[in-house]
Order: sequence, then structure tokens, then C-alpha cells
Amino acid sequence: MSGARERAGGGVMACEIPAPQTSFDDLYSAVYAILDDAKTDHDLIKLYKGSHGSPDPHPLVTGFGEFFFRTRRGLVAYACSAVNPHQPPTLADLDAFDADYGPRIQTRAAFDLLARAARRPHERTADFLAYVTGRTHQLGAYRGGSSGYDDEARAFAAAHFRHAGLDTTPSQVLIFCGGAKGAFMAFCAALMCRRRHDDLRHLGGLLLAPAGYYQSLRLIPPVFGGDIHVTSDLTGETVSGWLAETNGHPRRCVYVPLVNNADGRVLTAARARSIAYAVLNHNVAHPASPVYVLADDVYIGSYLIPGCEGLPIATVTGADLGDPELGRMSDWTLSVVTASKTFALPTARIAFATSTNPALLGAVGHYRTVLSQGRVPQVTELTAVAAICLTPQTWIDEWNSRYRTRLAELSTRVNAINATAGFEAFRIQTPDGGWYLPLHVSPTLIPGAASSVDAFAALMHYDGDSHGSGIAMLPGELSGYRACDDGFVLRGTLAASEEDLCRFSGRLRDALAQLTSPEGPGLVQQALKRARMIADVDAILAGCRY
Repeated sequence: MSGARERAGGGVMACEIPAPQTSFDDLYSAVYAILDDAKTDHDLIKLYKGSHGSPDPHPLVTGFGEFFFRTRRGLVAYACSAVNPHQPPTLADLDAFDADYGPRIQTRAAFDLLARAARRPHERTADFLAYVTGRTHQLGAYRGGSSGYDDEARAFAAAHFRHAGLDTTPSQVLIFCGGAKGAFMAFCAALMCRRRHDDLRHLGGLLLAPAGYYQSLRLIPPVFGGDIHVTSDLTGETVSGWLAETNGHPRRCVYVPLVNNADGRVLTAARARSIAYAVLNHNVAHPASPVYVLADDVYIGSYLIPGCEGLPIATVTGADLGDPELGRMSDWTLSVVTASKTFALPTARIAFATSTNPALLGAVGHYRTVLSQGRVPQVTELTAVAAICLTPQTWIDEWNSRYRTRLAELSTRVNAINATAGFEAFRIQTPDGGWYLPLHVSPTLIPGAASSVDAFAALMHYDGDSHGSGIAMLPGELSGYRACDDGFVLRGTLAASEEDLCRFSGRLRDALAQLTSPEGPGLVQQALKRARMIADVDAILAGCRY
């Protein structure tokens, strides 16, 4: 009983048992607590959300969802029945579907991958097609793997990865519930934990990330004893420098977003190759302490600058760099894609990940099971991969064009506000991709503010207790920004209605008028005081490492 209870005389004295933590003073929790508090008094313009501008994914995707619940059959059956609903399915049906509907990933290519992986020896392709299109998902059944016939979802995901330039097979695809965070969690666990029988040790590790990283990433490495190091500019040079500075640490990885989550910077071919060279060169020289890469490719296809296109880091090989002996990045990378961003299906909460490294896949797969991220509902799994693969590129391009137009119109209105002010109170940093809106706020506008968290609070409470006021964006510190020399950094979004974006610029004008009035300094101090009543902002930021 020692360690649980101690006897004192004839009675029992219970040891003090620690209670669960009831409050959390990390930056992520603080920011959302301050935001929730502001919602109680203000009808905020909510520009902090990350979802796509479309209220629904493409009709091909919702059409598949309806088809699945009506028939309980999969994607190949859906494609065949869309063009040939009354006759036995044929390969020509898949070709016709691809020609008629223009999915960004050809269903015929996905089926061919599935057939190569799952067709039995000597089984005719026509018979295998009949099997795949005829089988039904039993919603009451409980199967291993993910759930249902996940081979079809993995084949379509593999076709997506191959279209992006990765040499992936269906057997190298893992499916996660929990969205990208589910895959990120398993990746960090795979690198930062070691299991020996029933003992699971959290050994920690280091993750290098660019400022502007996906804000929820900051929650993940600490779960396993890890830490995040932030660089203002993720290049081959900074990766090499970081590897030299952290020499001797056995568990290191680099987070490489295809599109930066805060400022929309796209991973160009030149920058991808410079990072790849740093990683591959290090791993050849230090085989006992390799560095791994977490490739966040969720914004693939979302590019705002005409002619600008990202290069997924895992597609780079030593041959591309002039030295085939360096190997390929896919052997050191876990590449992750979801339906939640470019393909407008965030409610799926499904991620697909791949690597050509069997050990990495095995470890990530193990922790997928440990973290219960592998039991995926069949319809969610298939609808998510339908969004990734069936969404036509023309639909994606149309939305990119809409975001470009919204950005141009909003920039014109903000420039007019600055002209009225006589100084650059607000500056929009033009993103290359995604749909986020990096807004720099002049310190002149917010006297007494010391951080972007302060600017975040001031713009929510710029008009005191007025209900019809307030702008909600996310502070840059949440994504690793620290220096405010170029103004306080707030992240908004272009994926809002045109009405809300017009209201946003109107409220920026109102905020400028209020904050530059004689009452302005008092309004700022009131906003900063209110934020500090919710969270100890100064202490949190002083102790913030990433």
C-alpha cells in the first residue's frame, strides 16, 4: 500500500492525490480564451477560421456521398454508374467518366493501381472490376486496417500522390482520422518515443519550423517531450545551419509546408531543392543520426500568383540535385494531404500520408493505432479521397481566381484607408498561395502594445463596449512570429463572403478613427487590460519558446 495510502494508528491517511489541471496558460489556450471572451460583447467579423470559401465541396463529391449511402458501394462503382447506370461496369466507363467530368485524378489511373495491388494471380481485369464495383460496405461491420475496403481509398490517395510527383503505391498510404493533426501526432510519436515491452518512454526531439507554421502544430511535439525551433526563413541554408547548431541531438525533424499557413508563401522548386540538398547531404554524411521531414501538403493546388506552383518536398531526388547517390527525399519524409483545404471538405477530418521508408511507415502506423487514429468510417474515408481526387482542377482554379480578385479589391480599400490616415496603418502582405490574409498593423496605431497579441485584442475591442464592432484575426505569435519591427502580424482569411470582407474593411476604417482619436490610447489600454484579465499575456509571451 506504500505510495498509495499510509496507515497512521488505526486509521487510514490518504496521500495527497494531484487533481487534473483546471486551467491552461499556454499561448494557444490563451488566444482562444481571449477570443471567446470578446465574442460575448461584440458581433465580431470572424476572419480567423481556416475553412475554404465554398460552402460545400464540388458536386461530384457530394454526389458520391449520396451514392454511397444509397448503395454502400465505392468510388469505382460511382464513376462507372455515373456514365453507365444500367449495364455491367467496364473499363471504358472509367475512361468515359474521366473524359466527361474532368476529375483532377483519373479514376482509371486509380483503378489500375488498385488492380496491380489487389488483383489475384490469373484474375481477369474485368472480373476484378466486377468485384470492386459490386462489393458493398457493411456499416455494422468492424474490420481491421482503417475500416471497410480501405484498399480503394488508398489506391485513389496513391494516385493523387503520384500525380504530385511521388512514386507511391497503395501499400505505402496510411489513412488517419483526426485530420492532419492525427498524422502529425503519429509522426512526432514515431520519432520522439521508444517502446520496450510495456514501457513507453517519451524521449523528446526537435522540430524546425518556419514562422507562420500551422498554429495547431505547436501543440504536438510537447506531448512527446519535444520542442519546436522557429526560423524566419526556411531554406537549405537555414536547415544546414540548424543541423550544425543542434549537432549530436539524435531525434530531429523539419516541418516543410507546401504553402505557409500564415503568410501564404509557396515552396518553390528552388527552395524545395535547397532544403532537400541540406537534408539528403546530412543524412548521407550522418547515417546514424538522420533528420526526417514532415511535409504539410494540404494546400496543394491553392496558388494565387499566376505561374506560381509549389513543389512537394518529397518529390525531390538526388538526381534532381545532380548527385543520384544522395537518394530521394521520400525516404526521409512523411507527406500529408487532407480534403479540408483545397478541396473544401474540412468536416471529413481525414488525412492521407505516405512515405517510401518502410521503417518510418511502420512506426507511424503503430502510433496511429496507439492514438486511435486508424478507425475511419467508410463513408468519411471514401468521401475525403473523392474530394481530393474527383474535384476538377478547373473548380480549384476558379476559386484561386476568386481569392485573387478578393485580395486585389481588399488591398485597394486598405490603401484608401491608409491614404485617409496619412500613414500606413495597415499593410496587406501579398500571399503566394492558400487564402490567408497576412495583415501588418502599425505600432503607431496601438500605443502601448508590445505584441501581436495586443494588436489582436485592440482590434476586437477598438470601440469599447459597442456590440456592432470588432475584428477577430489570429496573432502572429501563435504561428511562431516574434519580431514586430515590420508591424504587428495578424492572420485573416480571404475565404469569407464578399459582404464580410467589405464589412472588414469598413471596420478597419472605424478602428482607425477610434484609435487615432483623443480617446484612442484609453481604448487601447482598456483592451489590453481586458485581455490580461483573461490570461497572463505578458508572462505567457515571456516564456514562449515557439
